[in-house]
Amino acid sequence: MRRWQRPYALDAATGFAVLGLLGVVGFATLFVITPMHEQMPTPLAILFGMWLAVVTAVTARQAMLGVYVSDAGVRSRSLLRTTTVPWASVADIHSGVATFAGLDMGRSAIVIERTDGVSIQTPLQRGDLFRPFTFRPELGRLATWPEHYDEILTTLRTHLREAQRQGQAPVTERPVQPPGARSTIPTAGVPRTRTAPGGASADKRRDIHALTRQHQRGALTDAEFAAELARIQERD
Repeated sequence: MRRWQRPYALDAATGFAVLGLLGVVGFATLFVITPMHEQMPTPLAILFGMWLAVVTAVTARQAMLGVYVSDAGVRSRSLLRTTTVPWASVADIHSGVATFAGLDMGRSAIVIERTDGVSIQTPLQRGDLFRPFTFRPELGRLATWPEHYDEILTTLRTHLREAQRQGQAPVTERPVQPPGARSTIPTAGVPRTRTAPGGASADKRRDIHALTRQHQRGALTDAEFAAELARIQERD
C-alpha cells in the first residue's frame, strides 16, 4: 500500500455533511455569477469572489479530514495541519480525550501516540446519539457514530500490529491502569490529563465487537477474522 488512503468508509452523517458544504459552495457560485450580468460593482464582486474562494478551500479541506495509512506510516489530516508519523515512531493508537483549544469537549478522539511521548489528536471523534442537537463546533473534526468510531479504531490498530509484525514499528506495551485512573500525556509539548479507558478487558471487548461487525459485513475473510481475533485475545 504505497498510496495514502483512508482504511475506513465515511459514515452517512459525515457524507451528508460534506454534501451540504458542497451545496453551499454551489449556491454561493450562483449568488456571485448571477449579479455579474447586472453590472455588479467591482469591489462587491471582488469581496464575493474572495468569500467564495475561502468557502471552497474550507470545504475541500473538510472533505479530506481523517486518518490515512500507507506502508510509510500513519497520517492525521486536520483542518489546519497535516501530521505524518512513520511507523517506526508510532508507539500506540488509542482512544483519548477530545479537546478544543485546551478545553475538554466531553467526547473521545482517536490519538496517535509517538515513541517520544507526544500525543497527536486526530480529527476522528466519537459522536453522540443525538449529534444534530449538540452545540459543539464540528468544523475541523469528524464526529462519527460510536459503532463506526470503534471500527475505525480497530482498523487502525490492525494496521499498527501489521507494521509491528513486519518490523516497521516498535513493539511497545502500554502500562495497564485501573479504571478511572488519570495519566498525564504531553500533547504538542503541553501536558494534559486524560481518563484511562475501562482497562484491558474493556479494550478487548470493544475490539472484538468491532472486528465481529467487520467480519459480518464481509470486510474480513474467515482466516483474517480468526487471525485478528487470536491477536486480540493474546494481548495482556
